[in-house]
Amino acid sequence: MTNQLRKRIMKKRRIKTLSFAITNDVCIEVNTYALVRPTTTGTITWLDSLSNLPLKVERSFICNDTGALLQDAQTRFQMYNDTIVKFSVRELSEVKRVASHHLRLIGFKPLDCLKDYHNLRPSTFIYPSDERIFGSTCVFVALHSSMLRLGRFALAFYGNPTRPQLIALVAQEEVTSSGRQFEPPGMHMIYLPYSDDIRYPEEVHVTSDDAPRATDEQIKKASNIFKRIDLINFSACQFANPALQRHYGILEALALGEDEMPDIKDETLPDEEGLSKPGVANAIEEFKTSVYGENYDQEEAEAAAGKASRGNASKKRKEVTDAAAQISAAYDWAELADNGKLKEMTTVELRSYLTAHDLPVSGKKDVLISRILTHLGK
Repeated sequence: MTNQLRKRIMKKRRIKTLSFAITNDVCIEVNTYALVRPTTTGTITWLDSLSNLPLKVERSFICNDTGALLQDAQTRFQMYNDTIVKFSVRELSEVKRVASHHLRLIGFKPLDCLKDYHNLRPSTFIYPSDERIFGSTCVFVALHSSMLRLGRFALAFYGNPTRPQLIALVAQEEVTSSGRQFEPPGMHMIYLPYSDDIRYPEEVHVTSDDAPRATDEQIKKASNIFKRIDLINFSACQFANPALQRHYGILEALALGEDEMPDIKDETLPDEEGLSKPGVANAIEEFKTSVYGENYDQEEAEAAAGKASRGNASKKRKEVTDAAAQISAAYDWAELADNGKLKEMTTVELRSYLTAHDLPVSGKKDVLISRILTHLGK
């Protein structure tokens, strides 16, 4: 009962209703449901210190030159290549509007073309609805059955105005046992990355001949650790969020006027008692010895690694300073300051002077110019 009280029970209600365009002439209606959603502590309400009443938050715009109160800004801007590009509110809305809220079928592909790393975030479950478009269930069932029989998924476009995405629709077969339904029939809407989102890290260890390789003995010792430290009947549902549990525990104690804060069990901490068992401890020590040797001192290794890291950072800072000094030497900064031409220079050029003279480089363009003038004694 205590555990249930500290959990926020979510209703299984639909998120939204979408139209799913199969072709130009065939369109059905589907409901979407969230299967996984991050649980937060909720919003904080600010109260007046005297009346204890909720405060209303308002935003105001103040002129930088006169200090006068302005109305809501009618234009926005974005920097592009050191140029201010201005937008009105209507223009900005039109720029962001790529498509309306609906699904549009593109085609079908075999399930083996869908990789695990293509899933950007928790999927959304979709189920047909005949509330507004009659016959949606029949069309959906026909697609669903064919996709299961042929082992294919549907590739579609989700026209979300804020982030239009490619999605994969994967059919899920109904699972029942003893007259009870464990998994309903429907489709999972999996959010796919664009080609712009995929990154290709440098494969240094694949091409380098000097890359370290594990020996057969080290692999054997590592496999022994896996056998010793095995989570029996693991499920992600076994672990509660320790930050949320602590938040609700402290909230409960304050509400009840308790003097002591509750002791919240953090289920994500390692099992110290299990790791200290002779079999597990010996397996860890054997693996450590096979990798680092018998005379390995962790403190000395960390100190040496820290010294090397500091040396590399110092070398990198010197390279940056030398490059900035070369850029800065191409200008006569005193003459630019006297003629008032510092405002015509880019922030990169201004920061090169500051970096070359070991001055702070943070702040907007006006702050950088003021800092340069102060250093020049102007």
